[in-house]
Amino acid sequence: MDKTYIISVPGQQQELAHKLARQSGRIYSKVVSTIFKLKQEKDIWLEKGDMEKLIRLYAGDFELHSQTKQGVVQQYYDNLKSYFESRDKTENSKPPYRTKKYNKVIYKRSAINLKDNDILRLSNGRKGPALKIAIPALKQEPKYAELIYNSNLDKYQLHIVVDIENKKIEYETDKTLAIDLGVLHPLVTFDGAEVKIYNGGELNSYIRYRNKELSKLNKKMSRCEKYSNRWNKLNRAKRKLLEKSQNKINDVLQKYTSSLISSCIEGEVSTIVIGDVKGIRADINYSSKSNQKLHQWLAGRIYDLIEYKAKSVGIEVKLQNEAYTSQTCPECGSRYKPKNRNYKCSECGFEYHRDGVGAINIWKKYLEGTQVEGELASPTGIRYNPDLCCHSKWNASPFQRAG
Repeated sequence: MDKTYIISVPGQQQELAHKLARQSGRIYSKVVSTIFKLKQEKDIWLEKGDMEKLIRLYAGDFELHSQTKQGVVQQYYDNLKSYFESRDKTENSKPPYRTKKYNKVIYKRSAINLKDNDILRLSNGRKGPALKIAIPALKQEPKYAELIYNSNLDKYQLHIVVDIENKKIEYETDKTLAIDLGVLHPLVTFDGAEVKIYNGGELNSYIRYRNKELSKLNKKMSRCEKYSNRWNKLNRAKRKLLEKSQNKINDVLQKYTSSLISSCIEGEVSTIVIGDVKGIRADINYSSKSNQKLHQWLAGRIYDLIEYKAKSVGIEVKLQNEAYTSQTCPECGSRYKPKNRNYKCSECGFEYHRDGVGAINIWKKYLEGTQVEGELASPTGIRYNPDLCCHSKWNASPFQRAG
């Protein structure tokens, strides 16, 4: 299983990282211009192998590793492959045509060397100085790395990929946990006996604060001449705001999903079923406030975190169509559309929290109509706090993980 870590490049090597990114951008732009020139003049798509030979001649004096140069060529041809696959399905699709002044720098295994388990050395060929970064906690040599500029932080970061062994746990039971993703409450779970509601108050307050402050800064920047001293000062404040907000939001999501996986380990859950919300943003036409909430919904991010963490401990993650799950009565099967957070069936009188009803019905749909045994207890609420702990079998990483 691959795991990605994000590490900031030390300040003294930021200038070198900037230079490498510029050379990578020149190679990518050369690939783009060559491809389009041949297509226009001779109506042919140049093969990747021929392009790699051309780049070896063009970038012979560049201070980059030979595998890095090939990686840039591969990057373009991967984009071109996506274009070929989508052009028959999508109207007006275009091949990748934009040149880049700066581009990510790719390091393959042959250019990576971990010395004494604490210094990561990234080779830039015989002509260029190596990029060296101290990583004391890294015990295994990465198989791949990318040097990427983070515009919010205004600095370069190294994304390294390490192959780790899954910590698979064998369970004697075949227990399923259903999850209903929501805007107000990011996670609502049901395991056949208990409903848990992960409160989204703190998370949504961070998002609202970010939106308000971002709106103020954008309004001030619109009155300034672009790239003036005043504009640059406001832009730095904007980047700082986005960075802090993202860190706070990420902390809530990381702690909630880690707590979820911890409870799954303790409850011996072998399968997690998540309501499929793909396409829910398509053609939405509610109030401007509701539209903004849906477009900023973090459902995809939450799903990725759950999937990643669950697979690392051997728990399966599956999607289930969640159509009408918040409107269907778990007792009699009739439909009723609640106007608030409380669900009360108009037919049998069943009452429960609306999001809890959604999680229960996702669980029942996946298990093909399995009935809930016994009387449902009131939902258990889980609130975010900075010291939210996780199970001892789920170890937090010392690095920021990409997602």
